[in-house]
Amino acid sequence: MTRSTIIIAALAAIATSGTVAFPAYAAEQGKVASVDYSDLNLASADGAASLKKRVERAARHVCTDRGDRSLKGAMDARACSKVSAAQAMPQVELALAKAGTQLADNGRLSVAAH
Repeated sequence: MTRSTIIIAALAAIATSGTVAFPAYAAEQGKVASVDYSDLNLASADGAASLKKRVERAARHVCTDRGDRSLKGAMDARACSKVSAAQAMPQVELALAKAGTQLADNGRLSVAAH
């Protein structure tokens, strides 16, 4: 399957469902951040890079336990943020694929703690 076929299939799935499914643990954890990108031009390389940085920053935010300053807590937070950012990347890729099309959405995505 080519990249364009995958993107078209993903767009069709989103267009028919109207929503993006989020992992069940997001509701359990209660730690979800919304990333706004309505001010970015996702058709440009700089806009795409900015969105990815915002997602990584949001992942660090939802995974950081401000009360835990231990080494284990820091390592857990780092692992959590990597997983959370990776799990948000399909939303990022979809937003980038939609950039400049009729299917462009409202400019928000969610990052959940893992």
